[in-house]
Amino acid sequence: MKNNIKKSLDGIYQFMSHSYNGNWQYRWYKTPYLETNIKVSKNESILGHQWACMGFWFYLKHICPSLSTLVDTTEIYERLLGHDLGETFIGDIPLFLQLSGKGTNKHSLERKEIQKMGKKIPKKIFKIMIKYFDEFENPVGNITKLEILIAKFIDTMQGNHFAFVFGNDLPKHETTINKIVNRSFIPVAKRLLKVLKQRGHKKAYKEVVNIVIHHLEFAKKAGVKIDFDFYSK
Repeated sequence: MKNNIKKSLDGIYQFMSHSYNGNWQYRWYKTPYLETNIKVSKNESILGHQWACMGFWFYLKHICPSLSTLVDTTEIYERLLGHDLGETFIGDIPLFLQLSGKGTNKHSLERKEIQKMGKKIPKKIFKIMIKYFDEFENPVGNITKLEILIAKFIDTMQGNHFAFVFGNDLPKHETTINKIVNRSFIPVAKRLLKVLKQRGHKKAYKEVVNIVIHHLEFAKKAGVKIDFDFYSK
């Protein structure tokens, strides 16, 4: 038993030592409306993003009690904790670059990185980690599990929030931002709302609607009008 624990801890220590590299791996590369702040080192690391996502869930689960009671809140933390681990060494391909076709093999490359990083951790932990990664990367229209949808919802919302807080000349880039939001936040938000509505979770549905409305208002105050039709598919 003692040797098994030691072996597990050795593997976890090695995995965490790899994960620390995420402190110096940054997001938003070549995103024009964040270039000014990036130049003065106001950039967002991979680990910073994952931490911020978990922070959002901590607050949302308290102000959205109906939504919180529907899910395994620990599972959402776990999904958010590792959803970008595959970017630890190879880096992120920002949505801005994805608009021009970059990152088509992003999922497979990140999965391989997680497999390399997780070689020494206990197998049962690795299986959970890779399962969560694969589920997170599935097309949003195929996802019905609330824990995955909420994790993806927070992931996209936090990314938007960072951009709205630290972006420069946002009105100038409104068209580009709308393109990005329309392939990230909006489809996830609509899918989450659709699943909640189909299952008759009226209170949780209203909570998410309020989150979306507030998010759109925050964007507008930052100088970006985002079109969101609650009634379209």
